[in-house]
Amino acid sequence: MPERMQTLSLWLQKMTESFENLAIDLKEIPSAQEGDYQKIEPAYRKVAIIGWSILFLIYLIVMPIIFYFNDETQDEPIFIYASIALGLFLWGMNILWVNAAFKKKKYMLRQKDLIYTKGLLWSKRTTIPFNRIQHAEVKQGPLERMFKLHNLKVFTAGGSSSDLSIPGLTEDNASRMKEYILNKIEEEEIKDEH
Repeated sequence: MPERMQTLSLWLQKMTESFENLAIDLKEIPSAQEGDYQKIEPAYRKVAIIGWSILFLIYLIVMPIIFYFNDETQDEPIFIYASIALGLFLWGMNILWVNAAFKKKKYMLRQKDLIYTKGLLWSKRTTIPFNRIQHAEVKQGPLERMFKLHNLKVFTAGGSSSDLSIPGLTEDNASRMKEYILNKIEEEEIKDEH
């Protein structure tokens, strides 16, 4: 038992001699504000507006029908008109919201990480270091296909859904970013092996 204690004591001594955790001067850290953020392609604004418009169109069709066939509101056309007016108002507000929020969507690809910012009222900046990324993929939905846009999805360990999704990219940019990220992942794996 004394041998174990002595071995443990030596091990702890070596660990504390080589362990450093020095303070960092915040002024020396590069700011995420510095650098060139890339904007989402302008055509993505149309994709977002059309996508939301489809949902509001469904609402504008379904709600009046529900009120029309409801026994309690069938004789009161005010409910039908109110549901249409509310739907049109919310649709218009949503178009304004999409236009304003679009300006906040931007991304930056750096040497060691990927940053994506979005949000109008609640601003969100997501930074994912390449050494945390498991894989990346490029996706395209039907509306995006109409406008020749793609979506880059980045996955980290521990989840089945993407941890970061950057919409509104050209095919060339999305593919180049994906390949760059995958190459960085491979470089990190090679470093870890050596």
